[in-house]
Amino acid sequence: MHLPELDDISEQTMTNELITAARQGWTPDDLRHVLGPAVVPLLRAAHPRVPGVAHPRIAAAWDRHLGEVADDTPTAPDHRARQVLAGDLWHLPAFTDTDVYTDRHALLRGGDAASGPSPAQRRARQRITGLLRKARSTTFAAEAESLVAKAQQLRQRYRLEHALDEGPEELGDVVSVRVHLHAPWIRFQFLLLGSVAVPNSCRTVLSGEVGIATLLGHPDDVRHCLELFTSLNHQRDYFMRHSPGATAAHRRGQTSAYRRSFLFAYANRILDLLHQATMDVPADAGASGGALPVLARRDAVAEEVRDRIFPHTSGMSFGHRHCHSGSTDGVAAAERSHLGPSRTTLNSA
Repeated sequence: MHLPELDDISEQTMTNELITAARQGWTPDDLRHVLGPAVVPLLRAAHPRVPGVAHPRIAAAWDRHLGEVADDTPTAPDHRARQVLAGDLWHLPAFTDTDVYTDRHALLRGGDAASGPSPAQRRARQRITGLLRKARSTTFAAEAESLVAKAQQLRQRYRLEHALDEGPEELGDVVSVRVHLHAPWIRFQFLLLGSVAVPNSCRTVLSGEVGIATLLGHPDDVRHCLELFTSLNHQRDYFMRHSPGATAAHRRGQTSAYRRSFLFAYANRILDLLHQATMDVPADAGASGGALPVLARRDAVAEEVRDRIFPHTSGMSFGHRHCHSGSTDGVAAAERSHLGPSRTTLNSA
């Protein structure tokens, strides 16, 4: 891409660059996450030209996102603000998930499903969502642990009971949503997202330079992962700041080491606990175990689509100075956020 001189950044130049971003898969919500609210007037100026250049899924997201942005957004940025925005805009990577992209807000509302859920499915989803929202808002750790554990168990029972109705998973059944991660600790939040995704047959990829994670899987699995991650990430932040060792680490000047160890331990313990909760739901909840191969296929397809869409991903290193109290508190916080099924009873939906 030819980059104009920074002293020659007109509104028309910025509009053209935003249209190029739309062609590369960027939505208004993505751009606001990276560039901030000052870009909104320029997004509105670019909007009419987006349908002619962008993937239909991305063009639909432009309509939806800008329709939901309040009209009291800032006025068009001045020359200096355009210079700052341009410097960030020119370095944005292209997205490769446009063929399966689904707007997360529409997915959470159930608006992107090929057909509407049955009344029983809606009741189960509403119950799971209610448990996770309550866990996120509660100030009582013992209550939060029970609510999140119960939600995961209910979700697995729901998957087993309905997998056979949906039939074998195919590549076309996978959707992707984008999760905007906010600094600090983006990489550790992504680790937590992966810990939620894998036990629920989803896969994740991080564009670390822009703080956007892609979550791939069956629409119902992706919806659950989004809600579960939102709840756990909220609790993760609370426990990281208020666990027993946090004050002592601050007093010793070891806050960074404490939090890195805490976050790493928290995410890995959540992974273990979710796996355990999932396995402890009886297989006969799904027609005498007949649903298990369907769910295994769902897991394999999510990984297959991830590898096809993102063929050049690499592993992520989490090397850091170990802090014993941070690790201990991280494990304890994970167990307060979510315990195995022995601490809860699961009622039928």
